[in-house]
Amino acid sequence: MSVDATRIRPVSVPSPIRVNDVHSKLNAVTVRDHRVAASISDVVAALEHARREGVPISTCGGRHAMGGQQFVTDGCLLDMSGLDRVLNFDPASGLIEVEAGIRWPKLMRDYLELQAGHSRQWGIRQKQTGADRLSIGGALAANIHGRVLDNKPIIEDIVSFRLL
Repeated sequence: MSVDATRIRPVSVPSPIRVNDVHSKLNAVTVRDHRVAASISDVVAALEHARREGVPISTCGGRHAMGGQQFVTDGCLLDMSGLDRVLNFDPASGLIEVEAGIRWPKLMRDYLELQAGHSRQWGIRQKQTGADRLSIGGALAANIHGRVLDNKPIIEDIVSFRLL
């Protein structure tokens, strides 16, 4: 079962723009360029632009990473939040393929919607700790752990991922 949606075109916000993490708000950084990717080709274009301009690049999804590692001063911030679709769901195996920018609440809504009316339904074995609006790409990048201390970090639940 595939899910498709009309995609918005990426935006590039005029520089400079100040960004920060949403929790501690201790990592305010001014970036030169802020691009929201809505497709893999948008990601490639942003990487090529940054390379041509000699500008460092960083990525974000939900902006929950604390410690300053998610932003680079005077660089290009590639916002993955536009890549927020469920691409495929296999109701027999329970495997779901998603884009990196999808956040947990949308993943859960889409997952439940795809299973509506099915007698056997899958669930999520573990979810990150207290915050909900984390991106799946960010969760994977940080190898988060869930609330169940007996479970290993999220990489244990990942079958595969594509790295660009």
